[in-house]
Amino acid sequence: MKNLVCFVILVITSTISFAQMPKSVLLKPGSISGKVIDNATKQELPYVNIVVKDMSKKIITGGITDEKGVFNVKDLPEGKSLVEVQFIGYKTFNKEISITDKNKNINLGTISLSEESAELDEVVIRSETSTVVQKVDRKVINVGKDLTAAGTTASELLNNIQSVSVDSQTGQISLRGNANVRVLVDGRPTNVPIAQLLRQIPSTSIKSVELITNPSAKYNPDGMSGIINIVLNKNANMGFNGSVDSGITAGHYVRYNASTNMNYKTGKVNFFMNYGHNSGDNYNYGFVERPGVNNQNFIFVNDNRSNLIKFGADLFINDKNTLSVYTTQNWFDGFASGRALISDVNGNVIINAPNTQANSSPTGTYNLNYKIDFAKKGHNLEFEATYSNTDGTNFLDNLNLLQNSSDFD
Repeated sequence: MKNLVCFVILVITSTISFAQMPKSVLLKPGSISGKVIDNATKQELPYVNIVVKDMSKKIITGGITDEKGVFNVKDLPEGKSLVEVQFIGYKTFNKEISITDKNKNINLGTISLSEESAELDEVVIRSETSTVVQKVDRKVINVGKDLTAAGTTASELLNNIQSVSVDSQTGQISLRGNANVRVLVDGRPTNVPIAQLLRQIPSTSIKSVELITNPSAKYNPDGMSGIINIVLNKNANMGFNGSVDSGITAGHYVRYNASTNMNYKTGKVNFFMNYGHNSGDNYNYGFVERPGVNNQNFIFVNDNRSNLIKFGADLFINDKNTLSVYTTQNWFDGFASGRALISDVNGNVIINAPNTQANSSPTGTYNLNYKIDFAKKGHNLEFEATYSNTDGTNFLDNLNLLQNSSDFD
């Protein structure tokens, strides 16, 4: 009897201990195995993820394939489970399995994964280099971000354009060798002297330059060799758009430039703003020899600082009518120093003319424009009013000394 009681107590204790074991240990008698290959090349795929989930898609366990593409995942619970075979660049393989007492070890065999191709909605390629477009009545030079347009002023930029020449000392501009040329900004005239205007506008603020060699009656071209129209940046993309550019140009001296373009278009209104800055010294020198007469050499250093800001708004009343208003403000400060030496054929200095020049010219332009587009493309009617003012100062000190000078050597 005593032995029977001990046996009963032992059985009960073992039963309680067995009942207290984690359910996860008791219910994980199964395993899966298999091999993963590439569907196209039939090559084994190593390090592929094998993920096992329950029917509520909660992860239970997992593993990876070895170097030969073989996998073996153990400790799977009884019942139904979901097996996912995942690998970057391939379509995911899914299979439902069921672990039972009679089917504990499941061999999935060879699993072939196919490559997954991603389809792009749109690819946009934008060119940022300067390009030339020939139209019926004009040639349009689109100013990009190449080195010939970076860190310069409008004067230096125009001098790089074929058929346009700008004198480095006087700033006088000519088109196809003729100095009788008219310069417009955004299609409107300005009361600022052309040489001064071109030094004031940073190249980073310029969108394009239009060379109109055969202007229509719209521009009143009588007696002119042509028109150069400088178009400043203005963005009109939907939503908020902006860009910031800066640069340094190193030569004999270092020059700095920076610009920002921003616009915000919502509904029927587009607000835009452009700011450009350019500063630094420009170094110019030259030598002229006249056999039997005299020799000339000159050196000039120009320290210029220019800030230009343009901001305004477009109101799109409907598809055919647009009301626009903008203002352009420019602040320019310049200081030039240099000297010119004229010597006779024996090397004796005849004229030594050092000079300095300082000028400052804040300029403001205000424009109101109403445009009506007709059914035929390119046909429109515009009404506009423009007001501009300039308040400038200019100081020049020019000497004639009959002695050598090396102040600027």
